[in-house]
Amino acid sequence: MKRSISTFSTRFERRSSSNRPKTSSLAALIAAVTLAATIGAPAPLPSASSQQLLDSGRFTLYVDGARVGEEEFLIREERGGAAGPVYQASGAQRLKLEGRTMLVSVAIEATGTRPRPRRYEAQVNGGSATSVVARVIADRLRLEIRSPSGEHMKEFLVRGRTAILDRYIAHHYFFVGRLLGDETGTAIEAVAPRTQQKMRYRVEDRGSERIRIGDREFTTRHLMLSPDSGEPRHVWLDGDRVIRVTVPDEGFIAERSDEVDSSPSSSRGTS
Repeated sequence: MKRSISTFSTRFERRSSSNRPKTSSLAALIAAVTLAATIGAPAPLPSASSQQLLDSGRFTLYVDGARVGEEEFLIREERGGAAGPVYQASGAQRLKLEGRTMLVSVAIEATGTRPRPRRYEAQVNGGSATSVVARVIADRLRLEIRSPSGEHMKEFLVRGRTAILDRYIAHHYFFVGRLLGDETGTAIEAVAPRTQQKMRYRVEDRGSERIRIGDREFTTRHLMLSPDSGEPRHVWLDGDRVIRVTVPDEGFIAERSDEVDSSPSSSRGTS
């Protein structure tokens, strides 16, 4: 049975009350969407001791050099059974693109040491409201899209290591780091549900790199995602924490800003 947003919000508040991070005005949006891992029949609420808050914070987002908004997010891990740990991540954005203000809420659930997505939901409000639900069953990822133009479904074959990398969502790249693990390279399939696209990337560890955001320097692990065609994407991680993402094909940059005053850095570290 489909649950209302208010039910989702109550569930989110109960889950996060024991280890709530500091948040800004966008926190209400995260609470509004909650963890849409509850799509379908909800699992029993885990005890607080079974949860670990892996990361939470904020990104400043840029498109073509202009600041377009912010993203706030939470990523949690729960102890799982034979299938491995369960990861739950949710985020909210307020974006201003092409003269329109959009509120974007996303939530994902993934399982396993090399996390494989199970469920995903995205809601976009502003201009035309759109919702996307994705479910992964065996080697199929099924999308259900609802928009003012109607409803339709689309399905992708996802047999290998798979990540959901939705458009302009920075915290999703956490899962790329987990898929690579300690390896120096691997192939992944990435699905962008809102644009209904699937890409194949070769992920390579480019080694340790110091980057600066605002007045702060980070020692990071630089990952490069090379597609079959087009420009590579780049991700910089501080441990598991995503610090910077660049997607040159879309003119997109996300930089961590919960600890620094961020502006697009002159040195991208993509050479």
